[in-house]
Amino acid sequence: METPTRADIAESDKWDLTHLFADVSKWHEDFAPLQREYPKFDQWKGRVGESAQTLAAVLEFEKSLELKIERVYHYASLQVAEDSTNNEYLTRIGQVQNLLTKIAEAAAFVVPEILAIDDERFANFVADPALKDWRIKLHKIRRMKPYVLSVPEERLLALSSVALGGYDDTFSQLTDVDMKFGILVDEAGRKRPLTQSSFSSFLVKRDPELRKRAFHQFYAEFRDHQYTLAASLAYSVKADVFHARARHYSSALEAALFPDNVPVAVYEGLIKSVRANLKPLFRYFDLRRRVLGLDELHHYDTYVPLVPEIETRFTFDQAIETVLNALGFLGKEYVDVLAEGLRSSRWCDRYESKGKRSGAFSSGSYGAPPYILMNYKEDVFADVYTLAHEGPLDAQLALAKFTAVSGLRVSDFSCGSRIDLQRGTAHASPVRSDHRSQDEGLYHQPRNR
Repeated sequence: METPTRADIAESDKWDLTHLFADVSKWHEDFAPLQREYPKFDQWKGRVGESAQTLAAVLEFEKSLELKIERVYHYASLQVAEDSTNNEYLTRIGQVQNLLTKIAEAAAFVVPEILAIDDERFANFVADPALKDWRIKLHKIRRMKPYVLSVPEERLLALSSVALGGYDDTFSQLTDVDMKFGILVDEAGRKRPLTQSSFSSFLVKRDPELRKRAFHQFYAEFRDHQYTLAASLAYSVKADVFHARARHYSSALEAALFPDNVPVAVYEGLIKSVRANLKPLFRYFDLRRRVLGLDELHHYDTYVPLVPEIETRFTFDQAIETVLNALGFLGKEYVDVLAEGLRSSRWCDRYESKGKRSGAFSSGSYGAPPYILMNYKEDVFADVYTLAHEGPLDAQLALAKFTAVSGLRVSDFSCGSRIDLQRGTAHASPVRSDHRSQDEGLYHQPRNR
């Protein structure tokens, strides 16, 4: 038994990306004009603070460009997520990343010029009807003033964004594509591939020796690549420190929290509170050890159900039905939207295949359906929980499309890809769900912010 290829997966179990683009030729039709449009930023260089109307014009142009490239990026990124060994997919995402860098370079003057407007004039601008849809965004930009650099410095940061984020691609390609974990004999004597997805299936088996073998065989592959992984993590930290120092934050932690207006004290208080209240967790682990009849409790013993009688299997269709029933209290419209998305509209890419990104995430872009990536396994009940987490995010995004607030894109306040034209990056929005498999509790690095 081998891990299926993309071609082995039934079409009904794959997400339907034709909601974004009917085919690749349509993607190219949208991508090509973007390469001609972004140089138009030049017409506003040195003029952003000229009037409220001029400021509104550059913001509207930026928004129109952003909405177009968001969709183009979304399509390319989902294709890479489904198969990171496909050279065509890798080429397309590389093209988008290069374009983002060029756009960010061209737009590097916009925010510094907004911040150069004096306070009195800025207050008058914000009060002008021409900017009524932009007041929230403008106040957010104004708040960033201490950490925004000069135009030449912002241009250099924009040019460096893709290069400094290379560690993330290295990590993903290594763990999702290059690592091979071998074959393991399961409790029924069958040979099964050990993968990032099947690993969790082995960890819920009743046989402690099988759990132990799976764990040690799985992590042996990580140990064989420990120096590459360590180097990737080190450059992730170095990139965070570089950005923090370049923008004059007191720390990389502050740089990560400030855009979302979260004080460092809140973060540190959370950590302190968790560390001060670990006794119940330790009591639970001791209870688990005793119930399982073990002398010692290891990491690989923390996933198996305590009560054998509750072991069960849920097909994906049964998981959908369970989730929809649980969400019934939110109303018929909510449930119907999600039911259609998970069934006939095929928002979800359900099962593991070679080259597919591990874990799960929910991702959306403005004006298009949301999508869920999963690596669903019928014998892992936690995967039902994952669907219960990801599914409602998609329903919220789909419903939000019809009630979007003026001046905000849906992706400003929902899960999904978010494009930052000033920095030339595409990254996860604050509430985007992104579950990786158990192995990455040790090795996972955050996605580009």
